[in-house]
Amino acid sequence: MNRRQLPFEVAFPLPDCLPTPGAGTMTEPARELPVVAECDVAVLGGGPAGVCAAAAAARAGKRVVLIERHGYLGGMATAANVNVWHTLYGTDGATKVIGGLAEEIIRRLQRLGAARNYKDDGETGNWTVCSETTKLVMDDLVVGSGVKLLFNTFLAGALRDGRRITAAIVEGKGGRGAVRADVFIDCTGDADLVRKAGLSEPATHIGDARHRCQPPTLCFRVGGLGDPKESGEGRGIQARLFADVMDYNGGKYPCFLWGTKGIWDDREMMWAGTRVPGVNCADTRDFSRAELEARYQMRWVLGKMREMPGWEESYLVDIGAQIGVRESHRILAEHQLTREEVLEGRRFDDAIAQGCYPIDIHNPTGPGIVFEYLDGRRVEFAGDMTRTETRWDNAAPGAPKRDTLCWQAPYRSLAPRALDNVLAAGRCIGAEHNSAGAIRVMINAMQFGQAAGTAAALMAAGQAARNVDTARLRAALLAADVPLLPA
Repeated sequence: MNRRQLPFEVAFPLPDCLPTPGAGTMTEPARELPVVAECDVAVLGGGPAGVCAAAAAARAGKRVVLIERHGYLGGMATAANVNVWHTLYGTDGATKVIGGLAEEIIRRLQRLGAARNYKDDGETGNWTVCSETTKLVMDDLVVGSGVKLLFNTFLAGALRDGRRITAAIVEGKGGRGAVRADVFIDCTGDADLVRKAGLSEPATHIGDARHRCQPPTLCFRVGGLGDPKESGEGRGIQARLFADVMDYNGGKYPCFLWGTKGIWDDREMMWAGTRVPGVNCADTRDFSRAELEARYQMRWVLGKMREMPGWEESYLVDIGAQIGVRESHRILAEHQLTREEVLEGRRFDDAIAQGCYPIDIHNPTGPGIVFEYLDGRRVEFAGDMTRTETRWDNAAPGAPKRDTLCWQAPYRSLAPRALDNVLAAGRCIGAEHNSAGAIRVMINAMQFGQAAGTAAALMAAGQAARNVDTARLRAALLAADVPLLPA
C-alpha cells in the first residue's frame, strides 16, 4: 500500500473545525408563502414515531401529510443504523405489553426475512432488524395507509394564533412554503415545532437538571469478522479500547460499546462504537461537532480493533447517515413522566403505551453508563467495564427481585401545556431526564406515535388536545391491537 505523505494531512489533536459566529444580526425580508399542503393532520418528522402517527391518523380517515427531512422514513432506525428494537413482552417474558403498529412493522420485516429475535423461541426477546429494509417497510406502511409525503423537507418555523398553530413553515428544494392543518404532531425528536412556535413562556426542557444531554452515538457496520471465539464481545473489546488514549483528541474512549450481528451475514457487525460527550444536538454547532468527532473516533476504534484477534481482516461497510441522538429538548406537558413512575410501574387511567426497557443513562460528560431495571437492580459500568451492582430501591443485598411487569406512559405526556392543537410523540414527550432514558427507544416511539395519531383523529374542530376523551382513545387503541393494562 502506498503510504506516501500527502499535503495538508490532518493533525491531532483535532483542531476546532467550527466557524466563528459573525457580529450583529441581519433582517430577513417578509414575504408571502405558498400553501404547499393543506390537511387535517400534519406530522413533522418521519421517524418511528412520525410514521406511526401518520399511519394511525390516516387509517382513522383523516387527510394526513408527513414531512421528513431525509429522503426516506425511519429516523434513527434507518438514518442512524440503530437496528435493535426491544421486546414486545413484559419482564415475565410471557405477557405481551406492546402491539399495534409497532408489532405490525416487525411482522412486515419478518415477512421479508429482515428481522431476527434474540430468543430461541423467535418471539419474546429483543429484535435486530435490517435498517435498509426498514426504509421499504415504512414506505409501505404510510403509503398503504393513505398518507401524503414530503421528503427532503425541513421544518423552518411556525405560524401561531394564540394557543393554536395555524401553519408549519417548511423549506425544500422548491423553496419555502406553509403546511396548513387542524392538528400538528411534533415527531421531530427535538420538539422543534413546539420550540419554533414563538411562545413567550418556556415550552421545553433540555437534558438533565444542569441541561446536560445524554451523548449521541454514531453507529457503523463492519465486515470481515473472524472466528467469533477469537474476536470476543463488546465488553472485552471496550476494556481494551479504554486502556489506550484516542489520537484525535488525546482523551479516553468514552463509549459504552455494543453491537449486533448482521441480518444477512454473520461475519458482519453493527457497532454502536462511538460517543461524543458534552453536546446538544439541537444546537447547530454542537450537532456539527458531534458528527465530525464521531467519525474520527470511529476511525480510531477501527484501527485498534484491527489489532485484536479475529478483527485483523475487518473493513468498514457503511456509516450511519447521521449520528444517533439520545436526548435534547422534551416538551413541558400536562404530565411529566417521572423516574419513580417508570421504575415502580405506576398505572394511569389514561395510559396509552407500555414498556419494560430500563432506564439507561449514558454519562453526559465522559465514560460510563447506569442502568436501572424494573426488578430493582441498579447496574453501573465504568469506562474499563468494571461492573457495580446495587439496588435503586435500597433493598438489602440478596433481596428478592421486584416483579413489576412493565411501566406505562399517560396520554397527558403527549400534550404540550402551552399549545392546544399540537401533540408530541417520540423521545420529545413530557418526561424527566431519568424517565426519558427508558421511554426514548424505537419501540416506545412507535407507541407514542400511534397514540398521538389516534388522538388527533378523535379531536373535534377547535378542541384542545388535552381534552380528548381518553376512554375513547384507549378503546380505539385496544381495537387496534394495542394491549393496555387497566389502571
